[in-house]
Amino acid sequence: MNADAVKPFFIYNTLSRKVEEFVPLHPGVVTYYSCGPTVYLPQHLGNMRSYLFTDTLKRALRLNGYEVRHVMNITDVGHMTSDQDAGEDKIEKTARAEGRSPKEVADYYTELFIHNLEMLRIEKPTVPPGQFCRATEHIPDMIALIQRILDRGYAYVVHSGVYFDVEKWRGPGRMGRLSRQSLEEQFAEQRLEHASDKRSKHDFALWVLNQPGHLMQWDSPWGRGYPGWHIECSAMSMKYLGETLDIHSGGLDHVPIHHENEIAQSESATGKPFVRYFVHNAFLVGMEGAKISKSSGRFPVLADLVAVGIDPIAFRLFCFGAKYRSELAFSLDAVRAAQRNLDYLTEFARGVPDGIAHGADSDWPQPYFERFHEALNNDLNTPQALAVVLDLVGESYRRNDKRIWNTLARMDTVLGVDFEGIRRRAASERLPAEIEALRAQRDEARKKKDFARSDALRNELLARGYEVKDTPAGTVVQRRN
Repeated sequence: MNADAVKPFFIYNTLSRKVEEFVPLHPGVVTYYSCGPTVYLPQHLGNMRSYLFTDTLKRALRLNGYEVRHVMNITDVGHMTSDQDAGEDKIEKTARAEGRSPKEVADYYTELFIHNLEMLRIEKPTVPPGQFCRATEHIPDMIALIQRILDRGYAYVVHSGVYFDVEKWRGPGRMGRLSRQSLEEQFAEQRLEHASDKRSKHDFALWVLNQPGHLMQWDSPWGRGYPGWHIECSAMSMKYLGETLDIHSGGLDHVPIHHENEIAQSESATGKPFVRYFVHNAFLVGMEGAKISKSSGRFPVLADLVAVGIDPIAFRLFCFGAKYRSELAFSLDAVRAAQRNLDYLTEFARGVPDGIAHGADSDWPQPYFERFHEALNNDLNTPQALAVVLDLVGESYRRNDKRIWNTLARMDTVLGVDFEGIRRRAASERLPAEIEALRAQRDEARKKKDFARSDALRNELLARGYEVKDTPAGTVVQRRN
C-alpha cells in the first residue's frame, strides 16, 4: 500500500455519532467483522441490503489500497426468537416445524444464502479465505472466552446458566456507550421474561444450562448447554482478527442489544477497546414506511424479483442508489427503475470491441473516476458514485468515444456489475452475417426516420428468432432463449 497515494476515507462511526476519517490500527490492513445471517429461513431483501452494504464498504476500502481482512459469521445455534435469552431457538423452531434436524435446516438455509450472495455478486469473507464462521464450529472458542470473563469477575454461574453481570459493568463509557440508552431503556426495548435466578433482569446469558428440550447442546466446565447469541460474535471475531477490531458492521437493530452486549463481554475479558469504528446500515422499508422483516410478516426475497423478470443485479444497483444510513423504500417500480439503469450500462458494455477494451483510455474519463472515488470516500456516498458512472457512459455516447473501458472497469470493482463478463459474453454471441446486415439496415432506417421500414425489419428479425431493443447506441439484437 502506497500511503502517499491514499486519499482520506470518511465513515460515520456510531460510537462517536459523527463522520470520522478512517485510520486503521495497523497501516494498510483493515480488520472487519460483519454480522451474518441466522440460517433458519430465507434471507429477505432487507437482510440482503445489509450484506450489499458490507460488500460495498469492503470494496471501497480495497479501492483505497487497503488489504481487508473480513470475517462474517453464520449463526446456527443460540439466537432465540426474542433476539435475547427468551423464547425458542430460531433454528430449532424451524426444525420442528419442518420435521428436520437443526443441522439440516442450517445447512439448507446456509446454501440458499450463499446462492443469493452469488446472484448479487457479493464477495465471500476473506478470513478464513472464502469461508463463513459457523457458530457450532467455534464452541471451544466461546467456552474459553466465557472463562476469561468469569476469571475477571464479570460473570457468574447459576442453575439456569452463565450470565454476564451487567451491574458490575455499569459506569462511564461502559453499558450504553454505543446506543446512548440507559439500562432501563435497553431492557424496556427487549420486553423479555428473565430467569428467576439471575442477579439482575439486565444480565444476559453467555451459556445456557439445564434446558433438556434444546436439541443442540455441548459439554462445558459449567455443565451441558449451549452458547448465548452475543458471545458467538465476540469469540469468532477475536479468534480471527484480534482483540481490537477496526470495523464492526450490522443493521441498526443490533445497536441497543446485540452490539452493546458484544462490547461489554469483549472488553470485560480483554481490558482493551473491542471496536474502533461501529458502522450500521438503515432498514429497507415498504412504501408505507414499515420495516421489512421476518417478524413483521413483510418478507420479500430475491427469488420474488427473479420471478417477475428482474435481474438480481438491478437490486444491487437499487441499493447502491441510496445512502446506507438512510431508510430505503422498496417497491417493484423502484427496482424496475434500477433495472433500466442496469440495461443501459449492460448495452454499453456489450458494444465495446476487443480493440478498445484492451487499449488505453482517452484522457477525458479520468476526472470522472476522481469524482467516483471522492463520492465513495465521503461516507460511502453511493448515489453520487452511481450518478458519476451513468454520466460517464452518457458522455461516451455523446462524444462517440468508447475509450473509457479501463476507467469503467476500476469503477466496477466497487459497483459490482461485471462489465467485463458482460462484454465477453456478448463477444461470444456474435450475430450471423445476414442478421448483422438486417440490424445495420434497421439502424439506417431509423436514422432516416423511415419507421415503416424500421418496423418491417424488426418483424423480420423477430421471425428469425431474435429479440430487438432500441438503445442510444442503436439497434441491439439478441437470440431468444
